[in-house]
Amino acid sequence: MPASGDQDALVLGALECYQRAVTRVAEDFARRGALVQPLDVDLDILDALIVRYRTRGEARESWLGSLPVTSDLERAVAELADMLQEEEFDEGDISWPGCTAGDTHPPTAAVVDGVACWQCPRSRAVLSRIL
Repeated sequence: MPASGDQDALVLGALECYQRAVTRVAEDFARRGALVQPLDVDLDILDALIVRYRTRGEARESWLGSLPVTSDLERAVAELADMLQEEEFDEGDISWPGCTAGDTHPPTAAVVDGVACWQCPRSRAVLSRIL
């Protein structure tokens, strides 16, 4: 287990990584017409990485967490997109952002060949890069 100072550095590095990732995920979600609008990633009082988001048309902000610690930007993008996609499902759109033609299941956020993307969970086909 890392020493306390080392763990703090890992968490702060992950926070910076997720703060960069939230911009890409917000652009991707907006482009796809999502109701969920990611706003920021922050630390809670226990140093857990949590996501602040809003649902389109609502003034109230909500929080979700906890994201895994990572320093890999592409993994951070995929983790954040996956967590927020679940919130999109909770808003009633269970197939968002849509998979391949004829499929009724949603794609999954994944890192494929080092790039965060939406991927068909059945065929493993890459549908698009997460901006």
